[in-house]
Amino acid sequence: MNPLKTSEAQEQAEYCGILGNAHRIQIVWILGDRELTVSEISEEINASMQNTSQHLRLMKNKGVLGSRRDGREIYYRITDTKFSKICPVISKNR
Repeated sequence: MNPLKTSEAQEQAEYCGILGNAHRIQIVWILGDRELTVSEISEEINASMQNTSQHLRLMKNKGVLGSRRDGREIYYRITDTKFSKICPVISKNR
């Protein structure tokens, strides 16, 4: 197999592995082109703040999300533009 195709497949596997959980898919869908707080996200996906924070931390560590602090609130947003191109499920049903 072409080495380029192998590296592209590996990259896609890494990105799509992030979507291995329904809550993480929902997080991507609801964030879209906006930023939300942990409490807003947890309410939207009907999950606890602790569970939501764990998903957000994983996604941020993988480089998919970015965050900013405003006082006591932390706002999350999608920062990896390749993410939506590699895993097109993101752009559906938003």
